[in-house]
Amino acid sequence: MMWTRQGIRIMNSNRAKFFKNIQTNRANIGCPCRSHAQRRISNAAINKCSVNLSSGRGNISQTVSTEFLKNTDRMSSEELLEKLIAGLSTDIHQKNRVYKNDLMRVINRVKEMNFSTKKQGLLLLRCCTELLPDETPSARMALVELVWNTLKPHTKFQVDHYNELLQAYIANNRTIVVTTFINKMLPVKPNITTYELIIRALGEAGDLNQATEVLSNMKAQNLPATENIFNSLIIGQGKAGNLQNIQEVLTMMKSVKLKQSIETYTAVARALAWNKEDGPLLKEMDQTIKNGFQFEERHIMEIVKTLAVVGSYKTIPQVLKYLPEGTLQTPSISPYMQSVCTLLVFQNHPMAALEIYKCLPLPSFGPKDDQGLHGRSLVRDCVKAAMPSSVIGLITQELMASGRNPIALHNATEAALQLGKIPLSLDLFTRMKQLGMPLRPHYFWPILITNSKSYGEKGIMSVLSTMIEMDVKPDYETIMSYTLPFVSFTSPQNLMKKFLDAGLTVTTVLTPMMESLLNTGQVRAASEICELFNGKVDVEIILKPLLRGYLTNGDVKSTVHILEDVLKKGSENKDWIGRFLCCFINHKKVMEDLTDFFTLVQELKNENLKISTSASDYCVSRLPNTHSDAEIERFRSGLAEITDETLVDDGEMFAHQPPHPKNMNEASLKAHLSELEAKNMNTRGVLRRLLQQYCKEGNLKAAKEVAEKCQKEGVFLSAGMKASIFDLHVKLGELELAELTLADLNKTSPNFTLDEFKVIDFATLMVYRKRIKQATELLNEQSKKRRIIGGRGIIMNCWRLLDATAANGSPEDVRKMLETLTALRYCKPNNVLLGPLVRVHLKNDNLEEALNEFVRLAKQYSMTPLKHELLCKILEAMGDGRSEDNFIIHERSNSRLNKMAQTILNTDRKVHGASDVQLTLIAALAEVGYKKTIRKLFLDPKVNFHPEALYRRCERFADEKKLKALECIAECARDVRRVNVDDIYELMLDVHQRDDNCQEALSLWTKMQEADVTPSQKFVRNICSLLKANNRTVPSELSLLLDKQDKVTSVLST
Repeated sequence: MMWTRQGIRIMNSNRAKFFKNIQTNRANIGCPCRSHAQRRISNAAINKCSVNLSSGRGNISQTVSTEFLKNTDRMSSEELLEKLIAGLSTDIHQKNRVYKNDLMRVINRVKEMNFSTKKQGLLLLRCCTELLPDETPSARMALVELVWNTLKPHTKFQVDHYNELLQAYIANNRTIVVTTFINKMLPVKPNITTYELIIRALGEAGDLNQATEVLSNMKAQNLPATENIFNSLIIGQGKAGNLQNIQEVLTMMKSVKLKQSIETYTAVARALAWNKEDGPLLKEMDQTIKNGFQFEERHIMEIVKTLAVVGSYKTIPQVLKYLPEGTLQTPSISPYMQSVCTLLVFQNHPMAALEIYKCLPLPSFGPKDDQGLHGRSLVRDCVKAAMPSSVIGLITQELMASGRNPIALHNATEAALQLGKIPLSLDLFTRMKQLGMPLRPHYFWPILITNSKSYGEKGIMSVLSTMIEMDVKPDYETIMSYTLPFVSFTSPQNLMKKFLDAGLTVTTVLTPMMESLLNTGQVRAASEICELFNGKVDVEIILKPLLRGYLTNGDVKSTVHILEDVLKKGSENKDWIGRFLCCFINHKKVMEDLTDFFTLVQELKNENLKISTSASDYCVSRLPNTHSDAEIERFRSGLAEITDETLVDDGEMFAHQPPHPKNMNEASLKAHLSELEAKNMNTRGVLRRLLQQYCKEGNLKAAKEVAEKCQKEGVFLSAGMKASIFDLHVKLGELELAELTLADLNKTSPNFTLDEFKVIDFATLMVYRKRIKQATELLNEQSKKRRIIGGRGIIMNCWRLLDATAANGSPEDVRKMLETLTALRYCKPNNVLLGPLVRVHLKNDNLEEALNEFVRLAKQYSMTPLKHELLCKILEAMGDGRSEDNFIIHERSNSRLNKMAQTILNTDRKVHGASDVQLTLIAALAEVGYKKTIRKLFLDPKVNFHPEALYRRCERFADEKKLKALECIAECARDVRRVNVDDIYELMLDVHQRDDNCQEALSLWTKMQEADVTPSQKFVRNICSLLKANNRTVPSELSLLLDKQDKVTSVLST
């Protein structure tokens, strides 16, 4: 996505409007930090929180140069008008469209001057046609009226003006009454072109009666019938549904010795398309080609537009095959076809527009090419036209899946943010998350600003909650620049609690909150939240604000309390008090007066707080000579009293050195890399750190770019860097490259040992490529180079290896792999790791072998791996596909499958005891949906199970979102005292809450009503909360229950 962290440029064209009055009126909040923060936003927000428009134009500055705008006053009005007209003309010739903002500027200029040439007036009328593809026909007709009335005072209308007016009527589907229009022209007389256009307008409307009258008038005036007139009649017959009359029109045309041209064939094709005659349409187009004619872009686009209007989308791809060969071989779309796509989108035919892009060959991208260019305008048009997010999702998915635009979804999200479409932006964020695309905090900056204007502080908290739900952690700048300026600091403690309720951590907001308070002199308030809330403080950031706050209000006690607290809560162990004094000594106020400094030093002495020798020496060296000897001596002695020689600081601040790369974040590393490259200095350390950081974050694409850069530039790769590159190839599934990297690593650094995680993951990749034997050999070979530690941390890696072996190998392969892992001490057998030994049989539907393996493992390890899944498979087989009646028959007949199920239960009894058997059976029956049997078990007093154990099993069903199993247990346990049905319904509601699925939650409530189940207080509160949070109406029955509960609670509390 073309969003930079320092700049999301929102609404390039409408930015001023978007940010107008960005400060909301909070006169009731008398907080000094607000005015300061809002001054920051007013200067910086527009620049920082804006999105670079990758395409489109918002104002005249894209047509007229900046230098021209500066010199406007020196130009004559005529020259200025000519420049503006030239801009429109350029857009028409280069883009086959104009932009409404540009057109309005010209119209307003003409209105002010009360002047325009004939050529200029005709151009303005022409602009009100399909050259404005993103406007509705009614909006374009309003512009036609505006232009006509603007020209009227100073223009003597001629026939050309009326002909251009007719063109606008045709483009905007405006019906005409011929006699009225001819009278409007008087005293101007229509020419043959006028009559052609009148017939065309009537043909497009299917008005054959008026067309016949016009033809009679033409005949009376001895005006010839031209090819254009016959073509319009063909279209008119088609739109009137008289396809049989088209041949008569062609016969008449032939009788007056007019030959059919490509325009005639196009008219026939459009007539067929209008009547959804898809077969005859394609046959007609084939015949046209056989007759030696070639359709041009404009002919095919006219047919496509007609097909879109009547909804014949399936025929569009076949029609597009008739485009000129040159067009079909060029990946980039022509300006005319792009303009047609925009027109189709704004006429609610986005899928038709997509078909136009799909008919073009796939683009090929170079290393520096903009991969988001192809189809970007289509995506932006869909967003601007307010297409549903589902439609936008389909279009972006097609563009990305086909390779036409790998970042189409980013383009859509960018456009939604630019246009202030917040709900759509959030929907698209969700799609990005589902596709595994990273979401960054600065993507939410525009939403924070918009919500602050619409909903105030509540809107801000809502966005922050959404960020947390989407696993996007707000960073420092998000809180400092785009959150705190729009919230109330009347009670900083309450504000902190609101942030915590929104899901933020204390560490996330503590530093920016303290900085905001200190910047406005509220040192005591900053001290209080630092003391009351336990979180890390970035002391480096607050040193200067703390100094500013101290010098503003002189609260030395609160200042020292903050210094004392940050010594405990600082993110790094440094001499922060000494660093604060070093900042103090560099302040210009010390040049004149040391009183504040002496006061601070005395308070530090009273609180027994110390500074390092480095800080003391630094302060002494920076003391100006303008002070008296007595003051200087007092200064030295005061520092000596609070100096502790045992304190050590690394001295970065004193030497002004940049931090080491190991302490840099990604942005700092990239900036440091650019600096080193510019100075032709060694970049290996920074590249290695970047590579490690990208691999750690899972940013495999960026990591691969760094690795390729290292190899391309011949950077010496250390063993650690090669190991990171090796792991990168493994994660990307590049087995051959991983083998080459490992071979090179073993050759250049034979004593270097890969960590166990990388070895297991590499073996897993080998297994997926059907190289199980080599994977086993790798494990044995690597174990000779190290002492295997194993442990819990690597269990899931080992399980993935075993599961891959089960999916790609034989049972013997899985057994040998487990033996290898355990023998080499990578792991110890447990239920999870033994599961693939059973699953390898289940994948082949071999229940008997799976059962035999299950029994063998139970005897050998006293464990029951895949017990639930195996029992479910057998129960399903007994029911021949979820038919409980068949299951009951098999059970009564003591069939082979029934004996297998009994074997599992007997084995379970031996391993886990009798109490676990009944619960195991109930859980399996619930998952396969055998309600009669479960009900029978619940009602049987001999069937014993612990209710708490059943609830834990239901919790696992809820975690796995297995609602059918929960519904089955809830339904069968009705009126069974030992089972609390309320708990089970609450678990089902929890699943719907996690998904924000209001519809299913209401369906659950309806089922409870039908079953006459009274909901618990917790259920009622939770479902009401879910509905309100999603702006859904709470049913009256639920509202009454909630009110009743609130009254009971109120009575009990009093």
